[in-house]
Amino acid sequence: MDPFVDIDALKEWFWAIVQWIDIYVFNLPNLLQIAAIIGVYFASELLAVRVRSALAKKKGGAGFLSSAQEWLASMALPAIWLVLQGGLFVLFSLVSLETAVLRLSFSLAAAWLAINLLVTPIKNRFMARTLASVIWLLTALSILGVLEDTQIFLNAASIGLGGDTELTALGFIRGVAVLVMFIWIAVILTGVIERQVTKVSGLTSSARVLITKVSRIVLIVVAGLGGLGAAGLDLTIFAVVGGAIGLGIGFGLQKVISNLFSGFILLIDRSIKPGDVIEIEGTYGSVNRLAARYTSIITRDGTEFLIPNEDMITRPVINWSHTHQLIRLHVGIGISYGSNVYKAREIMIEVAQATDRVLETPMPVCHLVEFGDNSLNLDLRFWIRDPQNGIVNVSSAVRLGVWDRFNTEGITIPFPQRDVHIITNSENVGVIEDLNKDS
Repeated sequence: MDPFVDIDALKEWFWAIVQWIDIYVFNLPNLLQIAAIIGVYFASELLAVRVRSALAKKKGGAGFLSSAQEWLASMALPAIWLVLQGGLFVLFSLVSLETAVLRLSFSLAAAWLAINLLVTPIKNRFMARTLASVIWLLTALSILGVLEDTQIFLNAASIGLGGDTELTALGFIRGVAVLVMFIWIAVILTGVIERQVTKVSGLTSSARVLITKVSRIVLIVVAGLGGLGAAGLDLTIFAVVGGAIGLGIGFGLQKVISNLFSGFILLIDRSIKPGDVIEIEGTYGSVNRLAARYTSIITRDGTEFLIPNEDMITRPVINWSHTHQLIRLHVGIGISYGSNVYKAREIMIEVAQATDRVLETPMPVCHLVEFGDNSLNLDLRFWIRDPQNGIVNVSSAVRLGVWDRFNTEGITIPFPQRDVHIITNSENVGVIEDLNKDS
């Protein structure tokens, strides 16, 4: 089995570093330059602290001025160090001292300053520092003349993945760098797409969610493929592996995948969307959000139910606000047979019209729907347009209003009664006794 690291390449790389150190470090002129560079760096640190303090005292501007002050504070150290090294280079040249190390250090400081200027527009400070560090490291290796040797060493360190495919250390580093960069770009693009989509007035909230989710998934997949390609891997090998993995996922995560696809269907057909008032298997509430796997419903008492998207597709769902917000409610009330049914109907309609949230158009109506065993059964029907604010509360308000008016007008609401007739006639008693004997 081939070793992970090529020993010969490692030796060659090691001796190249030793040779460079021997040439550029271990001699008196170079040691003198290194000491001067270190001294100038500490002096630059002290001066940069003073510059930052002065800028902090003047801070207080808004917009461009504040950003400019922050930018000057971040540029203080590399700029001062570069200027002082330039002066040091001129001084050594005037007294005819060696300046080879100074030239290298000056180039590194110039690269540091230029790279900081390059990444200044990046608002994400972590990504800005990471990108600046990577670019400066590559630039430093190039300036020091060891970039090619480093590439040879990293290419020599590899591991076989089967067949002719192998992953080198250089390919791995390159793949990780490209993957991080692509994912960062994907996140930025997703944010841009989301902001632009929210500005389109013709799109529904569900369509906006769908576009954002699909864009994020596509961009992340492209970022992953870009990272694998940058690592030097043959993407065709993932076709067979991906098929096998997909088959396993299809069986093992059947419910999860079903919920994911059900979520996309809900977003596409817009049968249920955030803000809708729905009822499913006794759960009544408003749709809070549509997630990838579930639908969040918040009831009137503040309880949040997470219902799988598959249930929202396969089970009966009452959407009280699918096409419009108009809802007709029924309040059934029985009155005694001795009450004035016409007066009762008039009172019930008046109470409904006086109740908050009940619409004037369509106007409330009241019908006599049944001659019951104990009462005349009336059905009051009225409309509301805000079911998200509750249904039971408005029905209760109407019932309480009707109760108060009925008590005032003398209309009674009966309760079940039974009349018991006791037979006392002696002739009838004899007939009953004969029947009992026959039986």
